Amino acid sequence: MTDSHSTMLLMGAGAIGQLVAYQWQQANLPLVTLPRKKSATDSYLRYQFRGYQSNKVEACAIPFADPSDISAIHAVFIAVKTYDLVNVFTELDRIELPQQYPIICAHNGLVDLTTTRPCYTWITTQGVTRSPEVTEHKGLGVDWIDSDIKKHRLLSKQLRTAFTRLEFDPDINTRQWQKFCLNCVINPLTAVHQCLNGELLAQQYQQQYRQLVIELVTLSEALGYWVNAGELLSLVESVCQATAANQSSMLSDVKAKRKTEIEALTGYALKKAAEVDINMPTHAALYQQFNQLYLR
Repeated sequence: MTDSHSTMLLMGAGAIGQLVAYQWQQANLPLVTLPRKKSATDSYLRYQFRGYQSNKVEACAIPFADPSDISAIHAVFIAVKTYDLVNVFTELDRIELPQQYPIICAHNGLVDLTTTRPCYTWITTQGVTRSPEVTEHKGLGVDWIDSDIKKHRLLSKQLRTAFTRLEFDPDINTRQWQKFCLNCVINPLTAVHQCLNGELLAQQYQQQYRQLVIELVTLSEALGYWVNAGELLSLVESVCQATAANQSSMLSDVKAKRKTEIEALTGYALKKAAEVDINMPTHAALYQQFNQLYLR
């Protein structure tokens, strides 16, 4: 594979997508995206970005790819909501991206997606928020990716260059399930209580999030995942501390009146619980409360 065939295609330029784009371009690696609207007159997707603990806001731009000429692209990074994954894969088929190109998928929830393309899961605990004015990297976390991606040597080299806190995980499915459990606690709770991540550590919320953790551990055991209750509780609290000033993606969606990932998180957990005859009353009550508040 030559250097002329080394461009990443970013699908989804929301908060996480812009963080990925910023880090990728800071490493002087080539990146393109597709316009949301076919009639886009600008040649770039432009956004404002503030790095972690930085006082400086930078003007950033991602070039739009020409769908009729994708010869430079060698990989795709998908950073969209879970419910948009099917649409993204449909778009990749429409532009006739070769089937063998590696796809990195970064999304919070879980969905049963069938594809013949080589897909590699990306997990992150980075804290990032996006407003109409600026996207901010507000919490320093860790990134993990399926270690099987190492067989794509150029891409693996680029990933190591762009993401200094990236770890290659040989058991990414367990990591993904743990992150799923984490999101099933933090996202709906912050959305329902209209609070920042760090505020969940207040005494008034502790009993609720601890019960959510206990129920998720029971579900995990029934599905064959090893999840320790103490470790999951510690993870929830450490992420809330590390991203204390961060607004969860679900709370951001609620405030912006966008579609949320509640079905790919709590809804998916309750679906799996029903399949294995597990009762999750705290999650069911939270799901009902969320829908009463925000279902449209």
